[in-house]
Amino acid sequence: MSHSINGSTQAYLIPGDPVRNVRLPRMFNAAFERFGIDAVLVPVQVPLRDFAVFFKAAFLARNVLGMVIAPPHKPMAVDLLDGCGLFGRVAGSVNVVRRIENNELEGDLFDGEGLIGALDHYNIPFRGKRVLILGAGVSAAAIGVALAEGGTVDGAEHIAFYDTSAGRAAGVAAKLDAFFDASVTAVESNAPEGYDLVINATPLGLVEGDALPLDVSRMDSHAALFDILLRNQPTPLVQAARARGLNAQAGFEMLIQQMPHYFRYFGHLDAAAAMQADADFLREIIYPSAMRDEIAHPLRYRSANVA
Repeated sequence: MSHSINGSTQAYLIPGDPVRNVRLPRMFNAAFERFGIDAVLVPVQVPLRDFAVFFKAAFLARNVLGMVIAPPHKPMAVDLLDGCGLFGRVAGSVNVVRRIENNELEGDLFDGEGLIGALDHYNIPFRGKRVLILGAGVSAAAIGVALAEGGTVDGAEHIAFYDTSAGRAAGVAAKLDAFFDASVTAVESNAPEGYDLVINATPLGLVEGDALPLDVSRMDSHAALFDILLRNQPTPLVQAARARGLNAQAGFEMLIQQMPHYFRYFGHLDAAAAMQADADFLREIIYPSAMRDEIAHPLRYRSANVA
């Protein structure tokens, strides 16, 4: 970041544990510089046991205007807020917090919004489709909220959660089913037959040698796959699906698509609109060199059954 920090610089923090590999500071600070915003996003290493104290103390500084919450703190932040958006309340987790005029703190969750934007970016149909979500953690719940929020018209026709902990999958499914006019269930198998879209929201693929979270050979020939992981992309799962000619995409775009929502939430409306129109400068920052071709030739990776 080349612009100077001074006494009038607005401060945003990204607490997490760990924070060594977080990508958002580079993205935020590049956007602040690009759009002439006198602000900085700083990563801060905060152990889980200290998060509540840190959270309240940090906002005593009047130039700290907001936070982007990194794992594992997203669920804990909800109970520390004065107000919370619908997505955050249903998922029980937030990834963004802002100070409002009366110095109260409110938060929301944009993981799901990022996923919807990424699916549209890659021309992956989900509206009126059957979706299998692998995993039932924080990100999976957020994705489920976003897919269910539109009902059966603008959202998915049916959403199924599979998790190795059947109780956790059932809990997430029941909560979404109660809040939204959508068909949401928990399933006992990760079998992908009959689904138009499979979303991997498990950590499988982060470590070399991980088993694939599902048998790609059993996916329907028209189906698409989205893997929300950011490390080790393209993962073996993405590679296996592409080898079959399926439209399979990595999680980077989900992060890109959240950026306009973050900036709009923090009140930087012009920057949000500009990034909504063109975010390639952000893709250049976070896409690994092996995947830069996807920026220059996105249509090559948007069409299903390309093989």
